[in-house]
Amino acid sequence: MHRFANRASEGFTLIEMMAVLVLFGLLTAVVLPSFERWFSNTEDRVSASELAVRLQKLHARAALLGQAVELTATTATENLADGKPALDLPPGWAFVEGQSLGIRASGLCQAGSIQFVSAAQTLAFDRQAETCEISFRFIAPVSP
Repeated sequence: MHRFANRASEGFTLIEMMAVLVLFGLLTAVVLPSFERWFSNTEDRVSASELAVRLQKLHARAALLGQAVELTATTATENLADGKPALDLPPGWAFVEGQSLGIRASGLCQAGSIQFVSAAQTLAFDRQAETCEISFRFIAPVSP
């Protein structure tokens, strides 16, 4: 009898294994939606940051080329003096209709704002007059 008692204490019972699997499943069900939201928000922020960098580079390119740019949905695809489009939008992004942003050839900045939209977000990019710094803010999710 002593021999069988040791063998039983060496492993897990089926009930113990099932309880662990149920707890693991519940934990996954609680954590997974939060992780998916976090991942989606991270993707949106990376896209927004990439777009802000492209706007900042456009300002520098216009100053180096000595070319003023009025950035709109139409002019974004037109080539500047260096032969490259004014602004190449990341995949999934588009201009909000009626928006424009003036960029001076002199390199001096004026305050301005422009909005872009994706399937999930609307972003506003603001430019400060003193520093030419571009910042962005999420406006609101787009309704389905």
